[in-house]
Amino acid sequence: MLYRKPFLLFQLFLCVTSVSAQEYFSEGKNRLNFAKTYFEVGGQYSPKFASKTLDGNTVNPIQNSASLMPYLNIGGIHFWGHADFYISIPLAQINLRKNNSSDFMFNQSVITGARFLPLAYKDNRIRPYIGASWAVVNFKQKSSPDNTQPLFQQNKLLFDAGLIYGKGSWLVRAGINYNYANKWNYPLSATNFQEIKTPNWSGNVSIIYAIETTRSKNMEKENERLNQYSNVTNPTKGALKFGDYFIGVGFATSFMLSNSEYNNNTHPYFNKKAISKTYLDASIGYNFNTAGIVTALSYRNPKFENEAFGAKQTIQKNSFALEVYKFLTDYNGFTPYLGLNITYDNIRFSESQNFQKTFNQFNPGITLGWDILPGKTEQFFVLRTNLRWYPLSSIKINGQSFSQHQLEYNVIQAVFYPTRYKKSKKR
Repeated sequence: MLYRKPFLLFQLFLCVTSVSAQEYFSEGKNRLNFAKTYFEVGGQYSPKFASKTLDGNTVNPIQNSASLMPYLNIGGIHFWGHADFYISIPLAQINLRKNNSSDFMFNQSVITGARFLPLAYKDNRIRPYIGASWAVVNFKQKSSPDNTQPLFQQNKLLFDAGLIYGKGSWLVRAGINYNYANKWNYPLSATNFQEIKTPNWSGNVSIIYAIETTRSKNMEKENERLNQYSNVTNPTKGALKFGDYFIGVGFATSFMLSNSEYNNNTHPYFNKKAISKTYLDASIGYNFNTAGIVTALSYRNPKFENEAFGAKQTIQKNSFALEVYKFLTDYNGFTPYLGLNITYDNIRFSESQNFQKTFNQFNPGITLGWDILPGKTEQFFVLRTNLRWYPLSSIKINGQSFSQHQLEYNVIQAVFYPTRYKKSKKR
């Protein structure tokens, strides 16, 4: 995942500097001061923790050091100062003490979260918050002389609380994160599994820079028109054109949701529910503006890898999805949708010792997500988040089931409407 982080950062930068947020104004609550976008840079501290290594048949205790994790968050304070939605991108892991006989990885690679502020954010006021995030937590321990232990990854719900203070465009935040599920049944060898408890808390401090991107001082008439909409409206309200074509591109991650019978029997030391590397999610489609319906053809290429104790397993997918979904409502530009898709999957399964197998199959799925649309159907650059769920997907390896039941999560897709862009230039 690390080698694609620069591309993800660039994509997110383009997105949030285009249409995703608004500044708070004294004129009261309306559509264009519903949210405020920010960039956040900070560091997360995780304390040291006890672990184990294997010397022959003897299990020995060791101490893994405390660590620091610098990160970049991109998010928005929504609901007029009461809610904070964000994406967090951890940048590196810095271990504070070196161990010559063992090294470890304990970090997070995909984080999407939300925080609630009981008292709305205001300048020169300290405000408490509580929150939760959906994260991929990674753990790997490399111990001499083997150094071939696996990378374990888990989807986890993490909780946090803290304080935020700011003035103008600058804010500071300090908080504590809590992970209630911190036990790993980890293989020190192919047959020796031991329980390791990673830290169940961490602390963070950060600096935030908030920006205004939606309300333009040069478009006061347009601002006034948009602010006339009520908080909740029909997604098709105000649509002047039947429909528009669009193209979209973003990065996504897939999560296996079921265990594999084949891996449980053949490779019990592999990660139970594999998580893909970050991959490309590209689409082209047509938005029926007056009907609130979208049709799209999407391409994705997720790759799942497991490697440990001399065995390596790779699943490479090339998938095309034809999907149809409908916008359900519009709450100040937050526009959720729900629909169906049918996907054609080309799946290439390979393992060590030149074992390969290819599958071609169709799988039905569910598509759901939301657009950020403060500009209604006139907005030419849109932020789209979508999830695709495939509960029935499966393959057979040596007569044993290998579940492909998975959830695809496209954090942010940048969607561009060429005809809407041309129209905006004529105003």
